[in-house]
Amino acid sequence: MLWIFLAILLVSIVIGLPIAFGLGVAALVMAVLSDIPLSIMIEQSIRGVNSFPLLAIPFFILVGEVMSNGGIARRLMELAGALVGFMRGGLGQVAITGSMFFGGISGSAVADTAATGSMMIPSMKQQGYTAANATAINTVSSVIGIIIPPSIPLILYGIVTETSISRLFISGIVPGMLIGAALMVTTYILANKQGGGVRKFRWDVLWKAFKDAWLALVLPVIVIGGIIGGVFTATEAAVAALLYSLAISLLVYREFKFKELVGMLIRTARLTGMVMMLLAFATVIAWFLTINMVPQTLVRQVQAITQEPFLLLLIVAALLLLVGFVMDLTPAMVIMAPMLAPIVTSVGVDAAYFGVLMAFILGIGLLTPPVGTCLYVGCGVGKVSMESLVKAMLPYYAALLVVLVLLIAFPSIVTWLPDLTAVRGN
Repeated sequence: MLWIFLAILLVSIVIGLPIAFGLGVAALVMAVLSDIPLSIMIEQSIRGVNSFPLLAIPFFILVGEVMSNGGIARRLMELAGALVGFMRGGLGQVAITGSMFFGGISGSAVADTAATGSMMIPSMKQQGYTAANATAINTVSSVIGIIIPPSIPLILYGIVTETSISRLFISGIVPGMLIGAALMVTTYILANKQGGGVRKFRWDVLWKAFKDAWLALVLPVIVIGGIIGGVFTATEAAVAALLYSLAISLLVYREFKFKELVGMLIRTARLTGMVMMLLAFATVIAWFLTINMVPQTLVRQVQAITQEPFLLLLIVAALLLLVGFVMDLTPAMVIMAPMLAPIVTSVGVDAAYFGVLMAFILGIGLLTPPVGTCLYVGCGVGKVSMESLVKAMLPYYAALLVVLVLLIAFPSIVTWLPDLTAVRGN
């Protein structure tokens, strides 16, 4: 049954069929071959999307829309400029820090690429960066947005593997900051070639930027602080973040009108619908594979090869890197997580740790051809060719792989903070 599913999925990718439809076709074929009533397919697909934590996805997507259009993102970028603009690599450091701020609220790498890129790339070009280098920095830093909480991929992982989303969010804080630090160090090293000189640090500029952005900084405090403090779950944090972002955008900053919310809701509904369709069909596939004992068989076969966690994680990481080359993050997460999570947890690997690791690896896939979504968005925003952008990103690929090896070699980088923190539910 596994080979049937993989064959149909491969054909779907080759002919350009949307992954969601490919999963639906695979589920239909498997149902017919197994002589299972189609009504069970409908029942399983409904079960896959009938989950309270899934409500966090549209709310966080809408928060990102409000941030981009309501003045929140711009103020956070100005604060980032005041904080790190004096460092060598200047605006490059600002772009990465801004992505850490923005990613800590929107949870989407694509939204991060579009929002920070449109604000930073023109200024970086004026300061001496080539178009390719400016676009490379803004594109590669977007991967931070799916690690630092909130994170839409981590929500999906939590749903399909029944892992606490709150624990997943807390697990992503330290590795997200580590990724940002690695990219900043790389930018510092390359600064002489990429342009962007050092400017003087000024406390008055920092204070002015902080006063202008402090209301926006409350957003990550609501999300992360609320979860750590046990005030609310990750799903409830999404609602609180949306209400707060709407309040300050409409009543304080006043940079968009209430009528513009209609367009934001439409874009949010489209993206949410795509995610829900993927999840519905992926749930059916997972059910078929489970009743045919595929996950259990895979666990036994892998354990026969090795039960050493480090070696197993290296093998799984290599597999996920290959998957990321040919499949977008969202479908890869909902398809692969139910199959791989039992394998790694069977040798004692923490489920939340693996979720963060998996999101990071598949996030690298967003930056690599031929299907890297963020790569295409970056090309459009920066008006550069794919070839020149990939070439400019090569040092950053190396930095991301170094971080990946560190996370595999030292799992405590991910697990120590959630182990210290008592969080409740999803």
